[in-house]
Amino acid sequence: MVNNNIKPTLMKNLHSLNESRLLNLEFGQHFKSIVNNIALIGDATVITDPIVQSYVSSLKTKALDYDNAMLQIVKSDETLKIAHADMLRDDAIKSALRYLLVFELTKDASKKLAYDSLDTVFKTYKGLQTFNYEQETNGLVNLVAELNTPKYAAHIAALKMQDYVAEMETTNTDFNTLFEGRTQEVAVKVVYDVRTMRKEIQTISKDLNGYVLSLAKAKPTDLQYEKILNVINTVRKYYSDLLAKRKPIKKGEIPVPIPPMG
Repeated sequence: MVNNNIKPTLMKNLHSLNESRLLNLEFGQHFKSIVNNIALIGDATVITDPIVQSYVSSLKTKALDYDNAMLQIVKSDETLKIAHADMLRDDAIKSALRYLLVFELTKDASKKLAYDSLDTVFKTYKGLQTFNYEQETNGLVNLVAELNTPKYAAHIAALKMQDYVAEMETTNTDFNTLFEGRTQEVAVKVVYDVRTMRKEIQTISKDLNGYVLSLAKAKPTDLQYEKILNVINTVRKYYSDLLAKRKPIKKGEIPVPIPPMG
């Protein structure tokens, strides 16, 4: 439970949290904690803003739907494996993009040429890791094939990105092997739904966070916004701190989930 008596910091900001790193179970727990603890604000400060109430109500509804989907997922080892394999290939794409970005400001002419050329290719596939399963699979096949053509292979070699390209190809192949071998169409559909739900919940949360942060700064005497921001940041910090402490795992393993807030 979040302690609403925690004194807020003087500088109002949103605590950093990479929500994409949260496992499906952790993702749902994170937003339920925010909704539940906002509901506990009710001492001398009552949430009267109808816009905040609407955001929180929508977040609560989406979180309940997400919980129901998760209950179906945990009944199937197959869906867990598919979801995890998809996360691994998403991470492979992100790793390649982060590594490529290192050369954005290089003064080495040949490396800058390689960066500019490869950056153009990757931009063609922007947002690939957010596509649905078949689209991402086909997109990765095309991306890897393009990067392996003579035109770009030399640039890949110049930046020593061969391992990153190989990782994208391998994780995509591993995912597709699982996906093509599925035997439960309903279970696979649930995984699809969860990806969509995560996007919807993140959108509502982003809007709520932005609105509350803006009002907390603009109306410092109206404590409802400061209290809500304090709840949001306390929950975000809890998950951010434990993500930072999570030990690296071997490929294919699933990390131990972060326990719900006490």
